[in-house]
Amino acid sequence: MSIEQVDFDEARQSQLPAVALLLQLGYQYLSRQQALELRGGQENRYLLTDVLKRSLMRINSYEYEGGQRQFSESDIDMIADELENYEFNGIIDTSREISAKIMPKLGGSSIEVSVGGRRESRSIRYFDFDNIDNNEFHVTVEYKLSARGNIRCDIVCFVNGIPLILIENKKSGEGYQKAIYQLRRYQENDFAPKLFVYTQLLLAMDGEHAVYGTAGTPEKFFVAWREKDKSDDELATEIQMVFRRSIDAESMRQLSADLNCAGPIKQPDAERAIKEQDRAIYGLLRRERVLDFIKNFVFYDGAQKKVARYQQYFAVNKMLRQVEQIRDGRRQGGVIWHTQGSGKSLTMVMFVRALIEDEHIKNPRVLIVTDRIDLDKQIKRTFGNAGLKKDVERMKSGRDLLEHLKNKSPSVLTTLVHKFESAGDKRGSFYDDDPNIFVLIDEVHRSQGGEANMEMLKCLPKACVIGFTGTPLLKKDKTRKQFGEFIDQYTIDDALNDGIVLPLIYEGRYVDLYQDETQVDRWADRAGERMENRAIYQARQKITRKTLATNPARIEEICADVEKHFSKYFQGSGLKAQLVAPSKYAGLLMQQYFERRGTINTALVISDENGEISDEDLKRQEIVIYLQKIKNNYFSLKSYEEQMIDDFVNNPDGVEIVIVVDKLLTGFDAPCNTVLYLAKELRDHNLLQAIARVNRLHENPTAPKTAGYIIDYSENAVNISTAMDLFSRFDPDDVKRTLVSIDDKIHELGQSYAEVCDLFRDMTDDHTMIESLRSEPERKKFVEKYNRFMTVYGECVTLRDFVDKIDHEKLRLYKMGLKKFAEIKKTSALQFGDQIDLVQYQRDLEKIMDEYVSAQQAEVLTEQIEITNRELLKQAIDEMDSPKAKAEAIAAQTNRVINEYKKQDEALYTKFSQQLSDIIEAMKVGKLADIEALKQLRSVAEEAERRQDNSLPSAIANQRGADVLYRNARQTLGIDDETLYQQIILELTEVACQTATVDWWRSYESRRQMLEQIDDYIYDELKQKRGFDLSNDQIKSMAEDITTIIENNHSLYGQL
Repeated sequence: MSIEQVDFDEARQSQLPAVALLLQLGYQYLSRQQALELRGGQENRYLLTDVLKRSLMRINSYEYEGGQRQFSESDIDMIADELENYEFNGIIDTSREISAKIMPKLGGSSIEVSVGGRRESRSIRYFDFDNIDNNEFHVTVEYKLSARGNIRCDIVCFVNGIPLILIENKKSGEGYQKAIYQLRRYQENDFAPKLFVYTQLLLAMDGEHAVYGTAGTPEKFFVAWREKDKSDDELATEIQMVFRRSIDAESMRQLSADLNCAGPIKQPDAERAIKEQDRAIYGLLRRERVLDFIKNFVFYDGAQKKVARYQQYFAVNKMLRQVEQIRDGRRQGGVIWHTQGSGKSLTMVMFVRALIEDEHIKNPRVLIVTDRIDLDKQIKRTFGNAGLKKDVERMKSGRDLLEHLKNKSPSVLTTLVHKFESAGDKRGSFYDDDPNIFVLIDEVHRSQGGEANMEMLKCLPKACVIGFTGTPLLKKDKTRKQFGEFIDQYTIDDALNDGIVLPLIYEGRYVDLYQDETQVDRWADRAGERMENRAIYQARQKITRKTLATNPARIEEICADVEKHFSKYFQGSGLKAQLVAPSKYAGLLMQQYFERRGTINTALVISDENGEISDEDLKRQEIVIYLQKIKNNYFSLKSYEEQMIDDFVNNPDGVEIVIVVDKLLTGFDAPCNTVLYLAKELRDHNLLQAIARVNRLHENPTAPKTAGYIIDYSENAVNISTAMDLFSRFDPDDVKRTLVSIDDKIHELGQSYAEVCDLFRDMTDDHTMIESLRSEPERKKFVEKYNRFMTVYGECVTLRDFVDKIDHEKLRLYKMGLKKFAEIKKTSALQFGDQIDLVQYQRDLEKIMDEYVSAQQAEVLTEQIEITNRELLKQAIDEMDSPKAKAEAIAAQTNRVINEYKKQDEALYTKFSQQLSDIIEAMKVGKLADIEALKQLRSVAEEAERRQDNSLPSAIANQRGADVLYRNARQTLGIDDETLYQQIILELTEVACQTATVDWWRSYESRRQMLEQIDDYIYDELKQKRGFDLSNDQIKSMAEDITTIIENNHSLYGQL
C-alpha cells in the first residue's frame, strides 16, 4: 500500500496530538492497512465489516425457551450487509433512516428469526449504551475513500465498526476554518456524500482551536465545546491525568509509519500544555460520553440535521437529575434561563426526547405552555419536526385541552396558558395528580401569574413544572419563587463569548419637537370656552409623552431618518429591519410614508380593530379602512400577515422592513433581521426580547452580519445616558450585558488600547517591538489583544455620537495606534511565518475606515451631510463664513472620502492624501492665500470622489477595475515593458471580472476559485506562452498578491 506525503506541520500541530489523546482515552489504533483490510480491502466500502459483525454478535441475543440465544452468523451477515449497502437518497434523508436503524431512541432495528417453527421479530442493537466496555472504539488516520470522488480523511473514529466521528486537521497557519471547508466539501455530490449518512459528529481542528458540527451544518454554526460547572483547574487536572497514560509501542510505531514520519514518534509529553483541541476531544469524544451524546443530542429539525451545543447538553442533563428528586410526591422543577438566540426551544425538544427514553420515568406525559398564538404555533412546529416517538397535538380550545387531560393522552400537547382559564368552568372536580406529568412553560416570566396559571396548577397539582426564559429575571419577578431556583443559566455574556449571538450596538437618536405657542394657546382657549376649569385640567392631564410620540411631524422625520440610514447601510444586502411604532396610527403613517416614497419595501403588521368606532375617531377609521383594503386583497388578515412574514424571512429581495406595534416583538425568529428602529418606549422583558430579535447569527450570502443594531428614537433617549435608564430596572446580577453604551464602549476602547501598549512597555522602536514577538505565545497574545482593540474600535465607529463624545486627541492616538500595530502584526507574521486571515482582516478594515470617524466634519457640517453628495457638500460650504473655513470643510470631507477608499487602492489614495496634506500645511503657514487654497482643495476633493487619475493610459482608464491593478501590481509582476504591462493588466482584469460572483470575497471557496484562476493565468500566459522564468513559489506569491488587490476592490469586478 502506497503512503502519500502527509503535511508534517499539520500532523505535528493537530493530527498527532489528537490521535494520541484518543488512544489515551481508550480508543484502539488501526493502521491504514488494518482499516482497509477490515473494509474487505475495498476503498469504496465504509464500514469495518468484521468489527461490526463481531460486535453485533457480542451485544445481541434473544429469549428462547427460557434462556438467551445468539443470532446466527447468517442473520448477522445480513444486517451488516444491509447497513453497508443501504441505498443512498441524499445525505439528510438517508442519514435520518440510518440513525433510525442504529439508534434505539429513533426506533431501532429488528430481524425475523425462527422461534419454534414460527418467524418472529427480534430487536437488534448496534451499540451497548448500558455497558460502554462492551463496545469497540477504533481510530485510524489518512482514511482513503473512493466514492463518487476520492477523499482522504485525517482521522476517523469507529464505534463497533461504524464511522461515527470524522476529524479534519489543519496547521495553525491555515486555521480550523479551512478544515470546516474541507468537511463541507467532502459532503458534495462529487466527493463522498454517503460517508456522512453514518458519521454523527464532525470536528475541525488546528491544534489551538476545535469546533464541531454534523452533516449539513453551515460553517457559521460550527461551535466550540465548553465544560460547564467545572473550573478550569478541575478540568485541567482531569486532562493531565489522561496525558499521563502511556500508549503501547506498536500503536506508536504504526502511527509513525502511517503519517510518513522520518522516525518513530515518542510518547506524548505528559506535562504538555492543554489546548482547546484537547478540551474538545476530552469533552466530546471520551468513551463514556460520546455514545450518550450521539444517541441523545444529535437530532433532526425538519429537513436539517443538528447537534446540541454544550449549554444544551448540560442543561438537559441537569433537568433530568432535577426531576429525579421527589418531595411531597412531586418531582422537582425549576427555571432554565438561556438567553435569546441560544436554542432554547430545541433544548426543550431534547429534554422531552430524553424524558421519553428515561427508563426510570414510566409513561411521561408532556404539556408545553405558551402565552401567545405565534409562540404556540412555533413550538408545535418545532416539536413536530423533531421526529419524537410521540405525536404532537396543538390544543384548539379549553374543552379540547380538558378532554386530552381526562383521556390521559400520550401525545405531547401544546397549549396557550389561557386555555386553562377557559377550561376552568368545565373542569368541575376533575384534577390529575400524576407526578409524571411535565409542564414546560415557555417565556415563563410572562406566564407565572393570573387566573390561567392558578387553574393550571389546580388541574395538575402534582405536575413537575419547568419554566424557560430567554431574558433575565427582574427583582420584582416571582418566577423563581413559584417554580423553584435556576436549574441552569446561560447568559448573554456566555453567548457572546461563544459566538452564537452577535453583539448589540445601541445608538440613541432624538427628534426634537417645538411649538408655536401663540397658536397653541389661542386654539386651546377657544376649544375650552364652554368648559369648566376642572374639566379642562383633567382633559389636559391625559396629554402625555405618549400622545406626542404619535405626532405626524415626528413620525415623518423618523421615517426620513430610517429611510436614509437603511438605504445607506443595509438595502440590497439581504439584511432586514423592524420599525416599532408607538401606536397603530403611527404605524399606518409610517407605512404610508414608505409607500409614497417607494424607496424601501415595507409591510405593516398590526392586529385588527375591534369594537365600535365613533365617527369622530378619524384615526381609528383610517386604520380600519387600510386593514379592509388588505382583507379585500387577501383571504384574511392572518393570511396577509403570514405571507408578509414569509417574504421578510425567506426572500432576500422581498419585504425589507416590517412595521409593528406589539406583534412580532417576541416569538419572531428571523436571522436576517439586523436592525431594530425603536420609535416607542419599551420596558422590562418586552425591551430585551425585542432587541434580541436582531442579534441572531445569520449566514448571509451577500454581506456579513456582524452585529445587531438598535436605533432608538424614544422621547426619553435625548442622549445615551437617558436611554440607558430604560434598563436600570433589571437586577444587575442577572443582566450581564444586553446593550453597548457609547460611554462604556469608549472606556473599553481605552482599556483595549492600553493592553496592547503594555506589551511594548519601554520599547521605542519598531524593530525592538517586532523582536519581542519572536516567540509564538507572545505573538498569539499580541494578536488577541490587537484584534480586541480593532474590534472595539470598529464597533465604536458605527455609533453616530462616538465622534462627538470621544476626546479628539485620544481618537488621533488610537488611529495612529491601529496603523502602527497593523504594521507590526503584518511584519511579525511575515518574519516569523504566521498567516494573516485576509477575509477577517478585510472586514475589520472596512469597519475602521467607516465614514463617521471624522470629528472635524461632525463639528463643522450640518448633521445630515453625506460625503458622497456633491451638491450638499457645496451647499454646506457656501453657508460658511470665510474661504478659510470653506477650505477646512472641504479638507475634512475629502479626508473622509480618502480614508474610506485608501485601503482599496493604496497607490491612488496615498497620492491624494499626501497632496491634501501638503495643501493644508501650505495654507497654515500662509504660502497660499485662503481663496487659492479653497480652489485647490475643492479640486482635490472632486478628484478624490471621482477616483480620477489623469496619468492613466487611455486603454487602462476605459476598462473598469484595470486602473487599480495598473497602479498596484507593477512591483508584483516585475514587468518593465509598458505596452506588455498594460496588456497583461487588461487580461488579468478580464479574468477577475469573469470569475467574480456576487459574494466571492466573503466565501472561502469562491476566493479560492479566484486565486486558482489568477494562478492559472500566470502559469499559462506568463510562464508558458510568454516565457517568464517563474518558480511555482513565485507564481503562488504573485497570484496571492493580485487576488488580494482584487478582493480589496471587489465592487469593481463582476457583479456588484
